[in-house]
Amino acid sequence: MSVIGAQHITIGVAGHIDHGKTALTKALSGMDTDTLKEEKERGMTIEPGIAPFHLGNGVRAVIIDVPGHERFIRQMIAGSAGIDMVILVIAADEGVMPQTVEHLEILQFLGITNLVCAVSKADKVDEEWKAMLSDEILEMLNRFSFHDRSVLFTDSLSRTGMEELRLKLLEMAENVSAKNERGPFRLPIDHAFTIPGQGTVVRGTVLEGSVSAGDSLQMEPGGAFVKVRQLQIHNEQVDHAQAGQRAALNIAGIKLNDVKRGHVLFTPGAYHVTDTLDIMLRFSRNHRKIKQRQWIKFHIGTTEVMGRIVFFDRNDSTEKESEAYCQIRLIHPVTAKRGDRFIVRRPSPEETIGGGEVIDPNGEKYRFGEDTVAFLREKKEGSPEEWILRHLNSYQLLHAEEMAKLTGIPVALSHHLQRLLAENQIVEVSPEQFTLAESVTEIKNKMVEEADQFHRHYPLREGMDKAELLQRFQGYPVLLNEFVLKELIHEGGLRQNQNMIARVDFKPGIPEQWRGRYRQLEQKLYQQGMESEPFDRLYALAGLPKCLHLDILSYMRRSGQAVQVGENRLIHSKALKTHLRTLKGGCPSSFSIQEAKTVLNTSRKFLIPFLELLDQLGFTERADGQRRWKKTPE
Repeated sequence: MSVIGAQHITIGVAGHIDHGKTALTKALSGMDTDTLKEEKERGMTIEPGIAPFHLGNGVRAVIIDVPGHERFIRQMIAGSAGIDMVILVIAADEGVMPQTVEHLEILQFLGITNLVCAVSKADKVDEEWKAMLSDEILEMLNRFSFHDRSVLFTDSLSRTGMEELRLKLLEMAENVSAKNERGPFRLPIDHAFTIPGQGTVVRGTVLEGSVSAGDSLQMEPGGAFVKVRQLQIHNEQVDHAQAGQRAALNIAGIKLNDVKRGHVLFTPGAYHVTDTLDIMLRFSRNHRKIKQRQWIKFHIGTTEVMGRIVFFDRNDSTEKESEAYCQIRLIHPVTAKRGDRFIVRRPSPEETIGGGEVIDPNGEKYRFGEDTVAFLREKKEGSPEEWILRHLNSYQLLHAEEMAKLTGIPVALSHHLQRLLAENQIVEVSPEQFTLAESVTEIKNKMVEEADQFHRHYPLREGMDKAELLQRFQGYPVLLNEFVLKELIHEGGLRQNQNMIARVDFKPGIPEQWRGRYRQLEQKLYQQGMESEPFDRLYALAGLPKCLHLDILSYMRRSGQAVQVGENRLIHSKALKTHLRTLKGGCPSSFSIQEAKTVLNTSRKFLIPFLELLDQLGFTERADGQRRWKKTPE
């Protein structure tokens, strides 16, 4: 990638104590990074020093002078967060030191692959010594997988080799990938202080995304929400800071006492805060035996927290092992995502156990055994799309924001979702809500089967109540069920009439084994006309099963074969038409109750409910003791 894509470079300067890191930083940038009084007095860097400068070709660089003394290796790890490349400083008059190798291992564990070795104090040694030292350094570097293994001899006082070093750094900048500004913002805090009249200020390297003055951010651990008042980059006030830049944020909503190195600022809700992480741990070359559930120091970003290491296929590690799929359980939560790098150290005596990357920031309790190790290995090697599918399989329906936190891939999530949508592996149920395509298919098939079963059990009913159907799918999210039902209706697999759901090709009907007796019931009802017996009695005389009583009653009304007259009586529709024509013929314009009684030749017991039925059906209306016709019967 060209330098144009990576205009903001963070350079770490690492090496043994008193090997000239701070002097080299000053020679490159013109700035003295030993700013603390204690550092001046003791002649060593305690806190990571910051030195911004122009590297050339429009590239703005920040040098982080990380501590080299063994006591301050914690700060060295914290200072490495967000570093793009490293200058490894080795004093020409002392050569490679044991701690130099440890620094290289830490850098390798943190995923830093762009490195150049600057041999400082080069004017103090002769050419023969330089040749021998160069061979020794190259032999050491060859044990690691850095992209570049250049060895440059420099001297900060005479500026020997400084221009060559600058050009080398500029060349290495071309291998630094441009940072993603579009994803959620994240900044591990490595320094917090106050400015009179302005309040709390935090500083760190923006790992991802971007931030602007006025933005609201979440701070973890603690769950505080803060607002960005002002921003500074390289001591200049700006409105916007982006991934790759060193930034100072003046924040409102929190006091200095509540902020420290190790806190993380990020877009609210974008990252998981977790105390259990599935990891792939690569051991240091000279690590000692690690016991099951041993206490360790866990370093991630600028955070250091105590925890225990949990193995799933052994009770402890051996000195010969190179890696392990395991888990870290912390006493305090950290902010992490899939792929984040970390370092694990032994608390006492302090030494680096190893490092690696986070497989899953949302680790769970697993069974002891090889199956769990295989499961973790599969998760580690799976593609982002496979991770998305795995979590959708577990949760059935996820919002993109929650998915980003679960998968630990918030930055490129949209790209992976679009690919899965194009491949018809997932479905967007509603804006930013996704599910597996196979889940939709599964629920569709089950809903159709539920409708089929309902029709088999209740062949006389128009369909199944929608609420009852959805109630049978409580194992799935409500939103997903409603989406699938709408899809089925749209595709023609089911139909909806008001609140009733049925198969499109379904028609209510009398079961074949009861059709004969049903015809007897219907014929008897027709013969009795308006003077029909109570329906309960007619139904019992027909010998139809009790379980179908209400369904047949409803079916006869709904299908138009009969009309309800009173609480427990029906009149056959054909009989109704006959009576209507008779009454219309005998009383063509209007009629009284007595006239209707005479024409229809029935008692008031049956006549009054019949006349009230005519009113309800809109054939007649009452006025001054008479009923007049509103419409003519067919």
